[in-house]
Amino acid sequence: GGGGKGGGAKALSVFTMAGARDLAQTLRLTFGDRFLGFLLITFFGLKGLSSTLVNTAMLPMFKGLGAAGDEYQLASMVAQIPWAMKGFVGVLSDCVPIGAYHKRGYLVSSSFLALTGFIGLLASPVLGIGVWPVAVLVCLVNVQYATFDLLAEGKYTELMQRRGGGSEAVTFVWLCINVGGLAGAFATLGLVDSHGWQPLLKLGVPFVLLALLAACRGDLPEERARGGGGVQWAKLMSEPRLFGLAAFMAVGALAVAASAAVLGSRGQLAVLFFVSVSLSVLAFRALPATLAKSNLYMFLVSIAYVDLSGPLSYYYTANEHCVPDGPGFSYSYYLAVTNIVGA
Repeated sequence: GGGGKGGGAKALSVFTMAGARDLAQTLRLTFGDRFLGFLLITFFGLKGLSSTLVNTAMLPMFKGLGAAGDEYQLASMVAQIPWAMKGFVGVLSDCVPIGAYHKRGYLVSSSFLALTGFIGLLASPVLGIGVWPVAVLVCLVNVQYATFDLLAEGKYTELMQRRGGGSEAVTFVWLCINVGGLAGAFATLGLVDSHGWQPLLKLGVPFVLLALLAACRGDLPEERARGGGGVQWAKLMSEPRLFGLAAFMAVGALAVAASAAVLGSRGQLAVLFFVSVSLSVLAFRALPATLAKSNLYMFLVSIAYVDLSGPLSYYYTANEHCVPDGPGFSYSYYLAVTNIVGA
């Protein structure tokens, strides 16, 4: 759902009245009002604003739990696991509908998981739960974000191809995500230092409820599943290797998350090595060679990047007693001002 230079240039024209009117008219003709509202909730409310609030709340949340810098980074990785499982969710929604529709059941189920996650997180100070249960609760919230993001992207891409839409949809999504993220950054700026991380999560809950309502109403357009539901075996077996790749990717993501919580550094490295090599081999068996090589290249680029975001976040926000003469950034500056400037 990103933009790039074309999306950014196109977005500039939106800030004229004529540009905004033309964009709105084109989007309404292409998607209809209900699905356009669904896209607004998904990309502004969930992926833009609510996701920003949850992600910024994680640093003070885990520091308050006494997590070390490297433990915070591993917990953050566990919390983001649903984003690595999007491919499997996409395959399941096509082949194994929940109820009478392919997508609606997954949207509704993920919303209830997110509500469970939010309730657990807001109750965590009272319940006294530890680092890894909190990471799992954040993971439940991300299940909704990733599921809505995936299924909304798939549907608006389909409608663009069918109805002749163009860059307007990309511009709209780009604007929603960035404006939502900017709104989340301003909310963080005004709340995190004076009121802590709980109000940030409370601000994200209404958008979870709006998304649940939109999903229940069927605002994402789709036809009823063939036969009224049930496993679509013909579709599932039409691409068995692709299904196997998506399934192993999901299982591998869960294995990596579990290893981060229960294994030492050597065990984590062994699991990562096995999952990475296996996925690379399966990709060459299931995907066209060009795409598999591109995936392998991106994977090698990613592992060459040393991520120290967890320990560095602790260093930049440490107090004078912990890091004498250190930066001593407040949460509002480190989490909000930097994001606002970056936006």
